[in-house]
Amino acid sequence: MEKKYFITTFGCQANRADSENIAGMLEVLGMSEAASLFEATLIIINTCSVRQASEDKVYGLANKIKELRSKNSQLRTVLTGCLVGSATSERPRMKLGFLKRKMPWVDYYLNVNELASLPSYLLNSGFVDEWTVKAVNVSHRTPGVKNVVWTPKFSDHEGAAYINISQGCDNFCTFCVVPYARGAEISRSQEEILREVKRAVGLGFSEIMLLGQNVNSWGLTPEKKLMSRKHLGIIPFAALLRKVHDTEGVRKIKFITSNPFDFSADLVGALRMPKIDRYLHLPVQSGDNEILKKMGRRHTREDYLELVREIRETVPEIELGTDVIVGFPGENEKQFLNTVDLVRKVQFNVLFVAIYSPRPGTTSAKIYKDDVPLFEKRRRHAYLTQVWKSLKKGLID
Repeated sequence: MEKKYFITTFGCQANRADSENIAGMLEVLGMSEAASLFEATLIIINTCSVRQASEDKVYGLANKIKELRSKNSQLRTVLTGCLVGSATSERPRMKLGFLKRKMPWVDYYLNVNELASLPSYLLNSGFVDEWTVKAVNVSHRTPGVKNVVWTPKFSDHEGAAYINISQGCDNFCTFCVVPYARGAEISRSQEEILREVKRAVGLGFSEIMLLGQNVNSWGLTPEKKLMSRKHLGIIPFAALLRKVHDTEGVRKIKFITSNPFDFSADLVGALRMPKIDRYLHLPVQSGDNEILKKMGRRHTREDYLELVREIRETVPEIELGTDVIVGFPGENEKQFLNTVDLVRKVQFNVLFVAIYSPRPGTTSAKIYKDDVPLFEKRRRHAYLTQVWKSLKKGLID
C-alpha cells in the first residue's frame, strides 16, 4: 500500500508553519499527502494547549481514530505540537504518562523541536526504507552538509508564506503555556530565514509572514531580552525586516507576535518601510496595571498607550489588533473597566477577547485562585466585545 500522510493542525500560525515543515520532511522521505483522513496510512495531529477547549478537541478525536483503524490496520498516529511539548520539553508542565493514558490511540509522541527523530520512527514502522533515511539530512539546519535536505511545504495563507524565525519563549507570562510547551527561545539564523524567504518567492509567494512567540526578541542575547524597549536601541529583528524587505520578489511583509515590552524605537522606525504590512498585532492582555503585573506582563497601561501613540505618529494609516483576557484571578469590576477604557482609547481594528481558564502547570494556576465566576467572565466578554463592535461602527466615542 502506498504510504500517505495527513496532517491535522490546531492552534496558531506557528503550529501551521510547523506542520508545513513536517510535510516537507515527509515528502523528501518519499511519502505523499492524502486527500483525506480516510486515505492516510500516517496521521499527524499537531496540537494546541493554550486553552482547555483546545486540548479537549484533541482528546475528542479518539472515536474517529478508532473508526479509521477498524478500516485500516496499517494506520499509525503521531501526536505533536504544544500538548507533546508540555510533557517532553525541558520545562514540562505535565507528565507524558498522563497523555498516554488520555490518548492510548497515539503511536508516537513527537516534540516539534526534535523533528529529527521522526525518520527513525517511520523506518521502524515500515513507512520508509533505510537508504532513504540515510540520504536525508535530518540535521538539515547544519551548514555545509550536502545530503538531501528538506524545506517547508509552503501553503497559501491568504497569499502569504509562513516562516518561523524562532521557537519557544522566555517571557513566562503567568497565564501562558508556551514557555513549557515550546521550551526555551531559540532564534533561527538569518541565513536560514532568508533562504526560506527566497524559496517561497521562487514558488510564487510575494507575501511573507514571519512568525515567533515574540518576534521582537529574535537574535537578542539573554541579557538584552530583559531590557525594556526604551533601552534596547538597534535590535536584530528590525535588521532582519530590512533584509527581507530588500529581497527581490517580496512585496509585503507581515509578522506576529510582538510584545509591547520590547517593541523598540528602532522597530517602530522599521514600520515606515513600504513593504511592511499596515496591520500590526500587539497583545495588551489587560488595561489595568495591577492585573498586568499579576500576569507577568512587563509593560504598563501607560507604556502601551505611549507605544501606540508613537506607532500611529510614525505610520498614521496603521491598523492595530490586540488580545485581551477577561476574568483573570482577582480582577474586579474597576480593573475590568480599565481594560474597557483602554479599548475605547486605542479603538483597535481587531480585538480577540479570551475568557481566562487556568492551565495546569502555569504560575497563575499555581498561585492564584480562579475566583471570578464563569457567568461574570462571560458577561465581561460580551460587554467588552459589544463596546468594541460599537466603536467599529462609530456608534460610541
